[in-house]
Amino acid sequence: MPLRATWRHALLVLPTVRSWMSSAKTNDGLVTNLVRDGVVEKGGAVEKALRRLDRKNFAGAVAPAFGRGGGIDDRTAYADAPVPIGPRATISAPHMHGRCLELLAPPLLAKAQARVLDVGSGSGYLTAAFALLGPGVAAYGVDRDAGLVALSVKNVAKDNLQKELGDRVRFERRDGWTGLPDYGPYDAIHVGAAAETIPDALLDQLARGGRMIIPVGGVNAAQSLVQVDRDVSGKLSSKTLFGVRYVELVDERGSMA
Repeated sequence: MPLRATWRHALLVLPTVRSWMSSAKTNDGLVTNLVRDGVVEKGGAVEKALRRLDRKNFAGAVAPAFGRGGGIDDRTAYADAPVPIGPRATISAPHMHGRCLELLAPPLLAKAQARVLDVGSGSGYLTAAFALLGPGVAAYGVDRDAGLVALSVKNVAKDNLQKELGDRVRFERRDGWTGLPDYGPYDAIHVGAAAETIPDALLDQLARGGRMIIPVGGVNAAQSLVQVDRDVSGKLSSKTLFGVRYVELVDERGSMA
C-alpha cells in the first residue's frame, strides 16, 4: 500500500527573494547569467536543457484577449521575473525554474529511465525542460486550464522540439490536486502553484527514492518552497528551502482545496 498522510508541513517562514539580476536580452544571455549567479551549474544537464529551450516561445499569452495579444517582447521574455500567461496563471521567473530543475535533476538522472510529473504545467516550458535533462526522462505536465494545455502542445511543436522529444513529453488536462496516477509513480514531482497542505494524492504518486518540490502556504499568507523526499523504505521527510510567492493551486471548483 502506498504511504498516505494527511500531511501539513511544519512551515518555517524564510525571507522571500524579491530581486534577481539574471535578466538578459537573449535566451543564451539569460542562461549565462543564471550560471554566473550560481543558480544553474555550469556545463550540467540543466544548463544544456535551458539553452535548448527559447523562453520566448513559452512566455506568450494564452489568448489574444489576455494582455499582450498573444505576443511578447524580448525584454519581457528574458527578464528574470514571472510573466502572466493567462487568468490566474504565470510562467515562473527563470531563477525559480533553474533552482527547481537543479533540485529535481538528481533523482531523474540517477536512473536509466525516469518519470517526472509537472503539476500546473502552464505553458509547458518546465515540462519540456525536464524531458531535455536526459534521453531516459519522460515528463508529464498537467493543468486544469484546457487553454493552457492546448498552448503547451503548440509551444512544444516549435523549433522541432516535439520531434526531438517524441512521446517523452505529454500534457493532460487534470486537477492538480489529484495529479496523474495513470503514469506514476514518479521519480520527481514539481508543483508550480502553492497549496496550504501537501496533497495526499501527490504524495502517493511519489516513488521510493523520489523527490517533490512544492510551494506551501496560503495565497495571502507566507509561502515557502518545500522539498519532500521519500527514501527507499518509503519514509517521507521534508525541509523548507526558502520563501517564495506563487499563485494558488486550485482544484476543479476553482478554489484552494
